Amino acid sequence: MLIRRAALVLRIEAMLLFFLSIALIANPEIATKYLDFSPSTVTAEVKWTFRVIGVALLLPALLAPLVAAFAGERGLRQAAAGMAFISIGLGTICFISPVGLALPTVTTSLVWYFFALLYFYALRGRGRNR
Repeated sequence: MLIRRAALVLRIEAMLLFFLSIALIANPEIATKYLDFSPSTVTAEVKWTFRVIGVALLLPALLAPLVAAFAGERGLRQAAAGMAFISIGLGTICFISPVGLALPTVTTSLVWYFFALLYFYALRGRGRNR
């Protein structure tokens, strides 16, 4: 059961991360408008930073399905624990963003915290000592 739960959550978050990273690379203005950045603060450097974030998010987006498909129980546990902390980090960064507590930032951070909870639930499987 642990293997199926962890693999499913890894695949779902990987799909979300993949589409998010492609959107950030292709058109970072979508993210700046969604997160309520004022137009005066959206410079070429900010757009470039969002593109770099999109490239960085491609790594877990492409590796998580591979782990879900080919790793054993121990590998899934380690990958799920790592992705849980990545989700907590993304949620915290969205929550403390300089934009403020607008509805989009709170919603985005809650989505990442929800994925972290899903990972912790998936890791709640068999409690064997190894």
